[in-house]
Amino acid sequence: KVFKMKITTDLRKYSAPARGSLAWKNIFKRRTAVERVNAYLKEFFQLNNVRYRTGKRAKIHFDMVTLVYNASKLAADRIDAQFIQQQAA
Repeated sequence: KVFKMKITTDLRKYSAPARGSLAWKNIFKRRTAVERVNAYLKEFFQLNNVRYRTGKRAKIHFDMVTLVYNASKLAADRIDAQFIQQQAA
């Protein structure tokens, strides 16, 4: 059976989209991917240990870390694609 509940009855209990639905699973996949990246940046790039007094310098530090992370992932993906292409040939 499907019970339709208004979200306004209890926002903590009933969410939109409904838990277990296909839309919820897609949102959850994206959310977990973002959390994995955040954890990786905090652990290996010391983002949980930023020691600047001003927000500008902390923002620059964050931007540099994300730039390095994205560049390294892009390079790793390109190397992996070349390796797969060489294996196929």
